[in-house]
Amino acid sequence: MDIGERIRHRRNELGWSQDRLAKEACRVAGVGPDALGRQEIYRYEKGTRTPRDWLPAIAQALGLSVYVLGGEQPAGGGSLSGVWHSRYTYVSTGKGEVTRHHHVLIRQTGNRLRGESLPGSNDSPIFLDLNQDGPALTGTWTERTAAGGYYRGAVYHGALQLLVEPTGRDMAGKWVGFDKTFQVDAGPWQLSFVTADTTRGTLARLNRPPLR
Repeated sequence: MDIGERIRHRRNELGWSQDRLAKEACRVAGVGPDALGRQEIYRYEKGTRTPRDWLPAIAQALGLSVYVLGGEQPAGGGSLSGVWHSRYTYVSTGKGEVTRHHHVLIRQTGNRLRGESLPGSNDSPIFLDLNQDGPALTGTWTERTAAGGYYRGAVYHGALQLLVEPTGRDMAGKWVGFDKTFQVDAGPWQLSFVTADTTRGTLARLNRPPLR
């Protein structure tokens, strides 16, 4: 599958038109809505033109990394360092099933991984502290809920175990922790690779709620 096919495949998964993708890419890039048009997306998908300068914005708009969209392997020799789209689900006694999304910056040193959500991606920050043993990541999570939110600034924490897929672009598993009534609960947690680029400009662009 070439880059144009990957763009078209992911766009169709999202149910977007070519015009919608063009406008989302412009929004991500911080430029006017007419800087990239439907015709350009059409040419990219047909393979008659290569995105080049637009690749990062299109990839981010589609919720993919530039490596996945470009068909390349992430840099770093298998390191999991980078920005990831985190999503986990829990059942709230007052709101039912809830899924929370964050952009999380992960830094890996040896087999130790530390993660912290970008502040603009969610008003309830999360922190991860994990150890890697082959494809398995085991450790702890902490969430500080928003002071003005439903949980009124409460801090929750618990255990987390994830398995990294062979591609190194996804990890999924389960969290365990206590709720506001001090009952022990569990639920799914998944992280999808966004980018290995952790420069200031990239972190600024990703300092917002992830695309669902």
